[in-house]
Amino acid sequence: MAQAVRTPSPALVVDAAILVAAARGRSSAAVKKAAAKRLLMTTERAIQEAKRRIELGMKRPDLLAIVDTLTESIAVVPATDIESNLPESEHTLKEAVASRNGSTRDAHILALAWAVDADIWSSDRDFAGTGVATWSTPNLMRGLAAG
Repeated sequence: MAQAVRTPSPALVVDAAILVAAARGRSSAAVKKAAAKRLLMTTERAIQEAKRRIELGMKRPDLLAIVDTLTESIAVVPATDIESNLPESEHTLKEAVASRNGSTRDAHILALAWAVDADIWSSDRDFAGTGVATWSTPNLMRGLAAG
C-alpha cells in the first residue's frame, strides 16, 4: 500500500532565511503560492533579521522594499505573544540532537510554531529534533501540490 504524502499544516511559520531568499528572487513565487494555500506567519524578529542580512550582510538595501511587500501576505506576530514559550524553545534548540549546533538564535520561530501548532518553513537544519515538522522550499511546494 502506498503511503500518503504528508501535507503542510494549515499555518506555516516562515523564518528569516526564506524571506532573504524571496527578496533575492529565489523563492518569491513560492511565498505567493504558499500564501494562497496556507496562513503564513513570522515574528517581528525574523523580519528584522532578514532586513539586517540584506542591508548589512549582502549590502543590498534596494531589496528591503521586497521584504516589506512580502510581509503584506504574512501575519507578523509580536514578540510579546510568544515570550512565554521562549525559555522552553531555547532549551529545546540547545538540546536538539539532530541540529547539533546548540544555537538558540531561532527560538522565536520555534516558540511561534508551538504557540499556533504550525510547521516551520526554513532552509535551516536548526529545528531538526525539536518535534516540529520543517519544510524546505522544494518539499513545501511538493506538499502543497499533494494537498
